[in-house]
Parts: sequence; C-alpha cells; structure tokens
Amino acid sequence: MTATIPSVGVYLLLGDDEERKARGVEKLRRGRAVEGFDASSASPQTVISACNSFDLFGEGPFVVVKNLDAWNAAQKALVVDYLQDPPEGSDLLLLGKKLGARERLLSAAKKGGEVHDFQQPTGRALVKWLVGHAKKLGLDLPEDVAEELTNRVSGDKMRLVREAEKLALYVGDGTATLDDVEKLCPPDVQSNIFAFVDALAAGQRGRAVELLEALVGTGEPPLRLTFMVRRQFRLVARARALFERGVPQPEVARELKVPPFVARKLSEQSRKLDERDLERALATVLELESGLKGGSNLGEALQVELAVLRLSGSPA
Repeated sequence: MTATIPSVGVYLLLGDDEERKARGVEKLRRGRAVEGFDASSASPQTVISACNSFDLFGEGPFVVVKNLDAWNAAQKALVVDYLQDPPEGSDLLLLGKKLGARERLLSAAKKGGEVHDFQQPTGRALVKWLVGHAKKLGLDLPEDVAEELTNRVSGDKMRLVREAEKLALYVGDGTATLDDVEKLCPPDVQSNIFAFVDALAAGQRGRAVELLEALVGTGEPPLRLTFMVRRQFRLVARARALFERGVPQPEVARELKVPPFVARKLSEQSRKLDERDLERALATVLELESGLKGGSNLGEALQVELAVLRLSGSPA
C-alpha cells in the first residue's frame, strides 16, 4: 500500500501485527481526518452511516473500525450489504485479527477493495526487525540489547516502537547499552512473571525475591499477582503435557490460546520443571491465594515472601 493509490472503497487489514496495521492506516489516510470506531461498542449501522456522510466540500469520509472480530455474522452481513454499492470517495478500513476463509465479508472485501494479512514477527525475527527499525531512527542497537528490550516488553511490537524512539532520543549518536534499557524501559508485568517463574524453577531465591519486589512495584495487588503466577504455572503444566505428546510449538500456542513467543517461553520453562515441581508449586500458590483471601493472620507481604521461599527451595 502506498499513499498514491486510488480509493478502492474498503480495506481489510487482518493479523496480529498492530504496528504494520497502524502504518497502513496512516498511508491510506492521506492527511484526511479519521472517523474511528470500535466494533466492540459501535454498531455496523453507525459505521455505515458515517461512510455515507460527506462534508460540505464533497470529500468522502475516512472511516476506521477496530476490533472487527467483535461483530457477529449478522452484523458483518450488514457491512457486506453496504459493500455491494458503497458511495464513491468513501473509504472504510476494517481492522481485525482473522476472518474465516468462507466468510462473506472476506469475499466482499477482496472483490471491492484490498485485503492484507499482517503477521507480527516473533523470536529472532522480531529482534532483527527491531535492530533495523532502530537504525532508521539513527540508533545503533546491538542484537543482545534488542533482545533484552524485546523480552522486557513481552514481544509487544507497538511498545517496541515507542521504546526505540525513547532510546534514540536518549542515546543520540552513541550505541544503546543494556544499562540504557534498564534505565529507560521498565519491564511489563508479563515479562516479570516469566522471569519470576524462571528464577523459581532454578531455585534462585535472591533473584526471585528481587523480581517479586519489582512485580509489587508495578502497583498490582498481591492477590492479582498470585493469580497471574498460578495461571503461569498452570500454562507450564499444560504445555509440558502437550510437548511430551509431541505436539509442535505452533499447535501448542493455538491450543493454549497464547502468542507464539509465550509458547516458546512455556517450552523453555516446561523443560526446567517436572510434574512434581509443578504440583508442589501450584499447591503453594493455592495456599497463598487462600491466605490472601483471609485464611491467614499474617500480613500480605510476609505471606508472599514466605511462599516465594518455599517455591524456590530447591532447583528443578
């Protein structure tokens, strides 16, 4: 897609690469004002009405609908009907994750406009993309630093764009270092959960407590953090069972409904924790959860710390 292409009525941007979809919207916008809607809260009738509204100078609207997946078949059918005879000069962009091969909306969009499927790179491919993107910003970003930054944001490409811009402004003509990333780019909760479970699996008490403090520092309530840790151990247990059956990693990601980079991390963690480790960990976390809900007279912080010491009592 380029900024010089003529209006074709409808553009369907699918996939999980939100950064590329955002760039696609900007290229197609050509300086026009955006009328934005979210399918989870806006009806197709409202969107169609916006598509039929021209300004005083006769310029057609540029309508963008996010979260297309929130509409059901009947709602999408209304859009299909609209696409049979859309007003000339009106552009409708539909952004979603996936449409079934037999869905009428997909066929209608292919017939009357353009369909693009943007899949986000993962793993090493995402790291290499980040290095290249940083270079365009004038930032020298070594691969090991790019990998650390990618891990800290749990592979969130949109956030990688923002963090790379921040680093470029901070570093200037120099080379970004791990210390720069540590100073400027705080890890998200999911990244810390991964690292926390890694430390527990390795029996690294000091590191686990340090990561726990970082998690608490995010402002998340202890009970919610406990739930997230429990969920992570359960995912590891389910992933371990699937991998032992010889299920490929992409299928594990689909089965557990997690992104590919999470499935890869689960693969690593499932090799470090055997079935007894996981059962013991889940029992400890459930006991902690019960205590945080009022089953213990100890303070929340002490309960959590004691649980961490039990969880990291011995290497997996």
